[in-house]
Amino acid sequence: MLSRFVELVTGDDQTPERRPGAREVPMLANFLGYRAYNPTEQLFHLTRSKGFILELAPLIGADERISDILNSIFSDVLLPGCEFQIINYASPRIAEKLQEWALPRVRAGQVFDKLARYRLELLRKGAWTTLAGDGPFHLRHFRVLFAVGVGQGASISSEQLGSVREGIISAFDSINVASRVVEPTDLIRFIDDVVCPSTGAGDDAPDYSPFDPINEQCVRRDLVTRVERDRLILQAPSLRPSGVIVDGAPELADYSPHEFDVRTMSVRYFPERWAPWDTQKVIGDVFNPKLCLPCPVLQSISGKIPAADVSEAKAGWKFTRTTSLADGKAAKLVPSLKTQSAEWQHVQQQVRLGQKLVQIYYSVTMVSPAGRGDVNERTLKAIYKAAGWDLIDETYLQLGGLMASFPLMLADGLSIDLARMRRFRTVLSANVASLAPVQGEYNGGHIPHLLFIGRRGQPQFWSPFQNGAGNHNVAIAGKSGSGKSVLLQDLTASLAGVRAKTIVIDDGRSFEHMAKALGGTFTEFKLSSGISINPFRMIDLTLAHEDEDYLVDCMAMLKAIVSQMARYENRLDDTERGLIDAAVNAVWERDGRDGTVDGVMALLHEAGHPQADDLATALLPFSAKGTYGPFFLGDTNLDMSADLTVFELSDLSSREELRSVVLTAIMFVASQTMRKLDRQIPKALIIDEAWQMLKGGAMADFVETYSRTCRKYGSSLITATQSINDFYKSGGSKAALENSDWMVVLQQKPETIADFRKSDRFEMDNFTDALLRSLKRNGTDYSDILIRGPDTQTVCRLVLDPFSATLYSSSPQTYARIEAEVERGLSMAEAIEAVAYSASAAPLKAAAQ
Repeated sequence: MLSRFVELVTGDDQTPERRPGAREVPMLANFLGYRAYNPTEQLFHLTRSKGFILELAPLIGADERISDILNSIFSDVLLPGCEFQIINYASPRIAEKLQEWALPRVRAGQVFDKLARYRLELLRKGAWTTLAGDGPFHLRHFRVLFAVGVGQGASISSEQLGSVREGIISAFDSINVASRVVEPTDLIRFIDDVVCPSTGAGDDAPDYSPFDPINEQCVRRDLVTRVERDRLILQAPSLRPSGVIVDGAPELADYSPHEFDVRTMSVRYFPERWAPWDTQKVIGDVFNPKLCLPCPVLQSISGKIPAADVSEAKAGWKFTRTTSLADGKAAKLVPSLKTQSAEWQHVQQQVRLGQKLVQIYYSVTMVSPAGRGDVNERTLKAIYKAAGWDLIDETYLQLGGLMASFPLMLADGLSIDLARMRRFRTVLSANVASLAPVQGEYNGGHIPHLLFIGRRGQPQFWSPFQNGAGNHNVAIAGKSGSGKSVLLQDLTASLAGVRAKTIVIDDGRSFEHMAKALGGTFTEFKLSSGISINPFRMIDLTLAHEDEDYLVDCMAMLKAIVSQMARYENRLDDTERGLIDAAVNAVWERDGRDGTVDGVMALLHEAGHPQADDLATALLPFSAKGTYGPFFLGDTNLDMSADLTVFELSDLSSREELRSVVLTAIMFVASQTMRKLDRQIPKALIIDEAWQMLKGGAMADFVETYSRTCRKYGSSLITATQSINDFYKSGGSKAALENSDWMVVLQQKPETIADFRKSDRFEMDNFTDALLRSLKRNGTDYSDILIRGPDTQTVCRLVLDPFSATLYSSSPQTYARIEAEVERGLSMAEAIEAVAYSASAAPLKAAAQ
């Protein structure tokens, strides 16, 4: 007061002028508590807590044992005072998975390079644009995080947290669920994936700086955040690196969407009954394409673990209170009291058995492109409603709801805010295990040969060679118009793209154009073609002397070929089999590779047995003087030097007895060729319309012998028919099916599925039956495929781009246009590209399928 009076009198101020302090700039990163990371303890340190984060492989279904293991984590492994979060994120960042498939094909160059690039271009668009007209069909990568933290006041040490982490890892390992510890770079990338999901190439954080707070590195500085009553608006600049280098400088492209409508919902009502396997219903309905996630979605359950005595005391008090009320006069006014009393009696019993009462908060956050928020919100609520849940908007709690989907935030003070807002619910630890969002979609195998998309959008690899325990053989069935021919061609092109040795036996010229376009060899079998397939000349004498097993396998195939010549329709009896065995062995001992069918006939006549004479007479068409003799004289001259070889047998369709022998001879030569290759090189023999091609008396024995040889040398026999039941129409196709560890099924007729289930030829429960009946081809968008094999059963989709559709087209007009472009001076890849993306190429994909 005195100083102010002096100032008024003298007009001078004795103290320096003070300016008001600068206000703190509000940033989204300020709400994140992450500060530092201890690599030794593998713990994050936040402003008021510490904890660890694990990333889990999503579960694919569940059973009672998995339910018990999950329950044990919440009732036994997590210590009192721990605050946990389980977060399931359907991420749109799928480029890394797709690039793993594309890389070997880009390296192969030419047509394979174009095929890979156009497939990636289509599928990357699928992250934000639906790929099908029958409902939301977006590509998603399902990720599951498990975070456990403790606040400053908790009496849990870092060593105890480490023990909890190891206990969780061991529990998941016991049910074959892989896990890894999340480090700062992974956390930064995860949060950036959520708040800015549309990014350019190489936009992920390469590393983190230990000298700066982690929270400041989680949210990019150019992100604009607007908080509204019922949503958050997140906006980032759309100009981002494309991954293409132009004149030594990175190219920038305009990425869309770049503005997102983020809405968080909580649960109003949970379903009355729910089990861990039911959680798959809320990540997309596998049977209803309209009930699939329309945008990236975060599903999160957060909770606090109480002490056992606290749970028991609360359950006892609640039971006593509700029982006294239910037994009194109040029960007449409130009938639900008796139900509540029974429920708390059940809870008290479960707590005494070791379960705990856990306070949980379940939230669902969707990250929708701007302008699609209302539509996507209705779809998301419909998915949960169909599963028995009721979601409500978190009005005025949008930012807190988003924070609940970020790991470790609960223990850093968020639980206090949620409790103040009355957002917690008390449930048993067994209920937490059932509600935990740990389900995802099949992620595929580890070998990127074929690229499929799951019905819920998960990109997945599949290869016949991913089976490490059994054989690599595949049986494929798909009715006419289901996409079987295109699947076989995509399988062939996929294997050829990784430099696998692929041999195709076709009847219908489906593979002709593709084989020529990919630089393969196309061979037609005609009587005038000059091809020789003398089976004796197929055996390598040097190997036969060095390896007795090789000679045994060769002799078995040689006898099967001669048996097929002698008995096309019927199987040999024991006497006939013995006569051919003796004759073939004698010819080999006497003539070696110079043996002929005539030599076998001569020895059969010398046997002096009436059945031997009959066999010799049956072999006459294949002798030097017979109708088909020219095929079986001289050296074998089948050319299998190319990585892709196609043999066309349609000209022999009217001579089935010759076709079956030619087929066995090709398979014999293929087995010799594959044997000489490195076992690390994938090798496949593909036979379309197998039940017709594999008809014949001795074909079953031959296929069984060939299947054993395939397994020994790391090869795959792939057979295809139109119907599952067709495999049982001939002995050879039946043997192929029974020796195949993999079965791939496309759309089938309902009566075919019913007959197949009644026959007990295929182990099929009600769920598998429903999956088979749900298979379809949706125009040119996709074809459904069910893959069943060792420890695998999944439904996925084959999605083609126009380039692939043109490459696989069997239309003569399409190939004529491609050849015309080549004559104009374009390369084969450029010609296919020009035809596929010309204005008049709209029907090409339909023609290919």
